[in-house]
Amino acid sequence: MACFDGNGSNFGTHPQNVLRGMIYQDGQYPYLFNLIDQYRHLALYNRGFCYNMMFVGPGWMNKLGRWEAPYELLVKSYEDGMAYYASLKEKGELLDMTMAEFAEHYRSTHHYAQPECALWRDILYGSEKQHFWYCDPYFRAAFDMNQGGAIIDLRPYAAKLETETGIGTKHIQDVSYPFLIQANYRAGYFTHYAGEGTIKSCKVSFDGTEADLCLCRTKAHFSEEGKTRALTLDPVELKLGGLTVVVQTVYRFTEGSSEIEVNRAVLSVSVPGAKLKFSEYMTACYGTTEYSEDMTGITLSVSAPGKTVSIDYAYKCREAVLEHAQAASAVIPQIQTKVTVACRSEARGFIREGYAFSPMFTLGMEAEIGEKETLTTWLRLEKAN
Repeated sequence: MACFDGNGSNFGTHPQNVLRGMIYQDGQYPYLFNLIDQYRHLALYNRGFCYNMMFVGPGWMNKLGRWEAPYELLVKSYEDGMAYYASLKEKGELLDMTMAEFAEHYRSTHHYAQPECALWRDILYGSEKQHFWYCDPYFRAAFDMNQGGAIIDLRPYAAKLETETGIGTKHIQDVSYPFLIQANYRAGYFTHYAGEGTIKSCKVSFDGTEADLCLCRTKAHFSEEGKTRALTLDPVELKLGGLTVVVQTVYRFTEGSSEIEVNRAVLSVSVPGAKLKFSEYMTACYGTTEYSEDMTGITLSVSAPGKTVSIDYAYKCREAVLEHAQAASAVIPQIQTKVTVACRSEARGFIREGYAFSPMFTLGMEAEIGEKETLTTWLRLEKAN
């Protein structure tokens, strides 16, 4: 959440971060201990493992320093923070390690494809907002439950980019791993007439009325079975003209697959026999900052048995639609990445090119389903070369 909700001091367990964030009153800072406990809570999603680091140099306790709080409070917060960790250790709920020891421990308890998961809840502002993070060697993704569980950040680690950094290289300061989706840097859900920025979501329509699941707040629940993790969202209700439909989303992540399985299930419909159009889409680009990169060279494709239609990106706002399609994909040579939206059954595939004011691309699959039916799609990431 620190990446999306503002001040990173709100999410650092160095006591100085909490003081800098002004999250204390009358010399007390219960949020610090609640935050430490929230990191401990991540063990529920990672087979009993959780990690927290309190990296502190002594310099900030120097009386000659310039700090955001009185010296006495700085020292007290440090002592209280360490005392809380010590109490956890005494109860057998914490192991303290050097970084070298931790590295050895991590290697001995984790295998290469094992993911890290975090279902994170806002405990500071009272919003109950949830984000879910999933990270493995093939991708990192963030899901926002305030936007119907939409993907708001996606990094294609499958490309395994080798980026030199430092003086004498092309990346003196910025060695961030490129994103395909980043809702803050690229606008996220619909913000102006050009349409949405980068996001992965689903639009549902009936009889000319459309709604995006991005507009529905929900909550998520984590589960694990074998090598598959699942994120099950609470059902949401959409009103499309005179019709009411209840939709539930389930994301599934299988170790080593380099893909996200997306299931959109119609639980109930107020009009018996009604068929609704589900448009599973991904609007994306690439970059590391808020400034647009050159999209020239990207190839968009939509494929059906025996036929493929492609668009070489040239900022001309073109699009292509193919019936009985199996997949829509984009090859981004600049970051050596291929991303695909695929469907279990044949659907209507589409690709859409952007233009200079909105330099994105959109991949999508459309299908009509009714009550008690499910649309299953996959978001896949591969190294392009």
